[in-house]
Amino acid sequence: MAAAKKAEEAAEGAAEKGGGRKLVLILAAVLVLAGGGGAAAWFFGLFGGGKSEAAAPAQGGAHGDGHGGPPAEPVGPPVVFVDLPDILVNLKSTNKRPRFLKLKVALEVKDARTAEQVKLLTPRILDGFQLYLRALDADEIQGSNGMLTLKEELLARINQAVAPSRIADVLLKEILVQ
Repeated sequence: MAAAKKAEEAAEGAAEKGGGRKLVLILAAVLVLAGGGGAAAWFFGLFGGGKSEAAAPAQGGAHGDGHGGPPAEPVGPPVVFVDLPDILVNLKSTNKRPRFLKLKVALEVKDARTAEQVKLLTPRILDGFQLYLRALDADEIQGSNGMLTLKEELLARINQAVAPSRIADVLLKEILVQ
């Protein structure tokens, strides 16, 4: 009890000497930090935040029996991406200066089985790409229309190479024309 009285007297003495402003600033800083920590905890889901209310009913189990269990799997078709090796080809050129195209492509497929088939047929796919790309000149792949045409042509050639399987999309990761 005597220690508490001494601490109280010291606090009053500090307040009288201008320490009151320091105390207020320290308390304000602590409150700001605590508020920020609380907001972060809510955001990361420690206090019920971070997850939308629409997702909450899905946690009742896959059959809706209300007994808990693992959350339901996301709805939608599974997607697998397959990266093809980089492609470097000479473009058709009307002058003596050679033109090159470097291309990085990923393929979007519907499942892992199709992805494995694409990996096995990669040499056939690259052969079809080489034949098509070497016949292009740099002007044909300029602008958004040229890029769209390039994607459509590559997709058609890939689907021909992997038939009867189907590729959903060709994703152009990098294109460099020199």
